[in-house]
Amino acid sequence: MTYKAVILATAAHALQAPQLKRAPRAAAVSAIAPAPVWVAGSILGGAAGTPFVVKATNSWYSDPTVLKLPSWTPPNKVFMPVWTALYGLIGLAGFRAASNKVLPGLAVAHYVANLLWAPLFFGLKKLKLAALLQFGLLGSLAAVWSSFKKDARLLIPYAAWLAYATVLNLAICRLNPNGVVTVEDRTPTGVAALY
Repeated sequence: MTYKAVILATAAHALQAPQLKRAPRAAAVSAIAPAPVWVAGSILGGAAGTPFVVKATNSWYSDPTVLKLPSWTPPNKVFMPVWTALYGLIGLAGFRAASNKVLPGLAVAHYVANLLWAPLFFGLKKLKLAALLQFGLLGSLAAVWSSFKKDARLLIPYAAWLAYATVLNLAICRLNPNGVVTVEDRTPTGVAALY
């Protein structure tokens, strides 16, 4: 009777579809979130700075009596589509690097630092500090570039925009050496308004 069970088990095993071994990359990809989650997450993270940008571009950033801008400053309507595309590419590059187990911690820190730029520049109006952050972003991007290997090509548009934005930030600093002071900044609030 045991030999019949062995024959039956062998036959059942032979009739099963062959199981293909998973490639190491496929196994790594399945261990992390899928690419659309990385792309959407990166875009949503970038959107966190949108309230600062919208408020500023609808007020002091667009007011030539408050802020002088170079003639080659892009129109305000360009910021959202450009950054949406760039954050999408950053998310895809991050996904591919993580899938290959080569996403350095510095790249994650770079992304977080990038998210701080909009609140720093548009929210706090710290033009020079934002320019300094831009240089840090350029340096950290250069430091992690090679770890993305062939997928670094996904970051070329971001690197180009980052370089352009750095030059623009420096030009704005040069045109506004005393920074930005709006009417709201000069109006006392809280206890100071009582005196």
